[in-house]
Amino acid sequence: MYGARGRIGLVTLATDTSVLPEYQRLMPEGVAVYPAPILLPRGEVTADALDEMLRGDSLERAADLLRWAEVGAIVFACTSGSLIHGPGWDTKIGQRIEAAAGVPAVATATAVLDALRATGARAVAVATPYIDEINRAEQRFLEGSGFAVSTIEGLQCLTDHEIGRLGPEDAARLAAIVDSPAADAVFISCTNWHCVEALPSISSQLGKPVLSSNLAGAWAALRLIGAIPGGALPIDLLPVEAMA
Repeated sequence: MYGARGRIGLVTLATDTSVLPEYQRLMPEGVAVYPAPILLPRGEVTADALDEMLRGDSLERAADLLRWAEVGAIVFACTSGSLIHGPGWDTKIGQRIEAAAGVPAVATATAVLDALRATGARAVAVATPYIDEINRAEQRFLEGSGFAVSTIEGLQCLTDHEIGRLGPEDAARLAAIVDSPAADAVFISCTNWHCVEALPSISSQLGKPVLSSNLAGAWAALRLIGAIPGGALPIDLLPVEAMA
């Protein structure tokens, strides 16, 4: 039986082509992942489109569908959408999903905060694919949640399709640019950025923890279903041999 050790539901964006493969890559044996997509208007990663996406009941309808797969926890797999309205918006997203599906839920932005705290980071350098208005929102969210943002820089991708065309080499390049001695950790933002297999080498090169949205989300979900110890660090999901 697939999912004998647990099943995780993902509320994904229909345009996100990276999140499901990355989560599947991070799952231990016996844990299965099931998606339910929602539509990002016009495919644009803008404040207006993200707000429009979450204004109706599409989030709840996707969460309700995941109940039928008997998932033990659900992740809202969109970083920018779960932080666009500032600190506390991420927890509201999680609460909406829990109310609709009746299982524990977490937004990606919440998972990122927990993962950064688990590494002991106080200051973070942030690499994103986003346009400036989303970067400003992300910086406000992180700073409002207790982290100093030493640097944040985006690749100015307007659409989710553009983001999905990025690869690990793009992540490594931008992570090296944003890193500084002031940063305790580097965060590569966006669930649609294909980068997870590059994280160990980037971390080795920079000499500090390097986290991604999907790494943080997978770690949070596995903890929610009891598949890994609650105190495990997210980077423990990334043995170099498993990423080869």
